[in-house]
Amino acid sequence: MSVLEKEIAHLSRWFFLTAMFWTLLLMGSLLWAIAVENEHTTREAVIEARASLNKDKAFRLWGASHGGVYVPVDARTPPNSRLKHLPERDLETPSGRQLTLMNPSYMIRQVMGEYEGAQGVKGKITTFPDKLFNPANRPDSWELEALKAFEKGAEEVLETSEINAIAYMRLMQPLFIKQKCLKCHASQGYQLGELGGGIGVAVPMASYLANETKITGMLCFSYSLIWLTGLGTMFYVFRLFNKRAIERMKLTSRLQRLNVKLEKFSYQDGLTNVANRRMFDTIFQREWATAKREKHQLSLIMIDIDYFKYYNDGYGHQAGDDCLKRIATTLNTVSKRTTDLVARYGGEEFVLLLPNTDEEQALRLAESCRSNIEALKIPHAYSDAADVVSISLGVTTMWAATDVNASALIKAADEALYRAKKGGRNRVEVS
Repeated sequence: MSVLEKEIAHLSRWFFLTAMFWTLLLMGSLLWAIAVENEHTTREAVIEARASLNKDKAFRLWGASHGGVYVPVDARTPPNSRLKHLPERDLETPSGRQLTLMNPSYMIRQVMGEYEGAQGVKGKITTFPDKLFNPANRPDSWELEALKAFEKGAEEVLETSEINAIAYMRLMQPLFIKQKCLKCHASQGYQLGELGGGIGVAVPMASYLANETKITGMLCFSYSLIWLTGLGTMFYVFRLFNKRAIERMKLTSRLQRLNVKLEKFSYQDGLTNVANRRMFDTIFQREWATAKREKHQLSLIMIDIDYFKYYNDGYGHQAGDDCLKRIATTLNTVSKRTTDLVARYGGEEFVLLLPNTDEEQALRLAESCRSNIEALKIPHAYSDAADVVSISLGVTTMWAATDVNASALIKAADEALYRAKKGGRNRVEVS
């Protein structure tokens, strides 16, 4: 073996061992970072669950300290049949207004129901099935196990569990019978200090898990970039000491240029030359975040070619492709702002993303799109909407609030498009 071969073999071993060490180091660091993010997600959900539960407990304690609260009788709050043994369950004011007594459990149950509708956090007071006042408060399997744990001395039960196939952070703490509780519950045979049931909350994990997935993706991308950069550096040093390094580096440089072009093509629809779905999804998330940060409106126009399947079937797919190209080109000329984005959403659907655009401006642009496409006068004998190719459009505008998911904008635009198609097509509908 020549000296050169030995040197190359030595360098090869060095490169292999260094690359393995680098890979293992970054993989370990990435796994640790992902574990930390997972722990952070769980901790945030637990914090919200404890805050919700403490709020419910404080409200219940307040109600109990006053012996209940009188409220007007209505369909939503009828008299509690379980309190009919109390002589002053129902009162009438001097003006004739009917009032009924709400005990703490009744109060907290009603508050929990309204809070769930507003915030998505579920709340519940329950007990063993044989001690229930209200069948609606029957414990599910998780709550029943928690109640059994309280009998054995557990101070709380905390766990991620599913409700109707949706992940929740569930927290439950025991409720013990106090003197004030006997006013309503003595008839059930409860004794002072006895376990009376449990109060629990369930915080939806969807937003937490979505954020964790997003951050995990960013971590994977960042670590991959660091890993590739490190390997590239080692590879360059290794190949620098032999003649073939020059050829390989030239090839690598060429491949990198090709990758840049391929990356560009990967964000462009190959047929229409407008942005593709992948690019739209990327820019949409970025513009939503920008709109949320800068507190401005974001508009979206969803576009569907009327009876395009019939057009394809009647005139052939080549004609259909030409039609798509002409429509994409026309849509691309409607808005003059560089921040606006026209993208092929899929099949015969297009979208127009309009940052910092109010509803009136978006509606005006949508009508321009519709009229400009109609003005192309592309014959369409198979359409029930017009004699020429036409489009239906759904328009929506939103403020990017922190409590609104970005998908709500797409859903609203899609619903508006559905109404436009159902209303006869070749028209614009606003959500």
